[in-house]
Amino acid sequence: MASVDFRQFRYFIAVAEELHFGRAAERLHIAQSGLSQQILKLERSVGVQLLSRDRRGVQLTEAGRVFLDHARQAVELADRAMTSPLLAERGKRGSLRVGTTILGMPPMAGRLVQAFEDRFPDVEVDLRPRLISELIDGISTYALDVAVVLSPFKSVDPPPRYQQLGTYELVAAVPEGHRLAKLERVPRAELLAETLIEGPRNINPALFDHIHRILFGELEPPLRLEVADIEEARRLEHVAEGKGIGLTGTPPGVQRHALPGVVFRPLDEDTPPIGYGVAWSATQTSPFLEPFIDIAREVAASEGTLQPA
Repeated sequence: MASVDFRQFRYFIAVAEELHFGRAAERLHIAQSGLSQQILKLERSVGVQLLSRDRRGVQLTEAGRVFLDHARQAVELADRAMTSPLLAERGKRGSLRVGTTILGMPPMAGRLVQAFEDRFPDVEVDLRPRLISELIDGISTYALDVAVVLSPFKSVDPPPRYQQLGTYELVAAVPEGHRLAKLERVPRAELLAETLIEGPRNINPALFDHIHRILFGELEPPLRLEVADIEEARRLEHVAEGKGIGLTGTPPGVQRHALPGVVFRPLDEDTPPIGYGVAWSATQTSPFLEPFIDIAREVAASEGTLQPA
């Protein structure tokens, strides 16, 4: 097989992810004609067709799907090689890229990261905040070694491995003086009679739909107010103004402090909690991933939440 220009790996990954030569060329800041030529050279080098092209667009062949995973791993290893000298200068023998949500770190995940840093001070933990919907993609494309995620999460092929760390209890955020604020627990049936203030579904469609099934079954809340801002504080402002009620999560046994104009009430006692944990690719090659997952299992076992990965 002829030698391959390593840039062609990145070019192929971009086309495979965009499934469009024009968008891939824009992403790579190169001419579309040059990109097409490089992909053809790559296919000649490997000896098989990686992409099928017709009027309907661009699709990966079976060989292309296999090659994509290996190309991503090769790029990830090359990136590690390029950063290793800088890490060595700081006394580190490597790094672990941990994806977290931009809204913050769940309590048990924070304990996990701290325990890993204490046990492996020569490994740099590179925290990379992202939107929830981007975390699983980051694992699948090897941009992240591991990610802290809420469960359930989006479906990808192959599915990532998962270790639960803890749970959140769903609670209702209710305006002060509201009839539901007088209850110790809010029956789920009562939620159907209220305007439900929610964040954007596209942040985590799998979890969004899961919560709706937990609360409403096959029914849809008749009144919804979607707040485009992903920050919980913006939704709670609408609650305080009396525009509806919200839903939020809190660790079991933790009492949320009331905000001005808002009180929090737990739901029915049989309302299932929302799980969170760490997810990673079974083909991830980081030498620090396995000890990180071992510590994750220790942390989960200490809280009684250990589940098979």
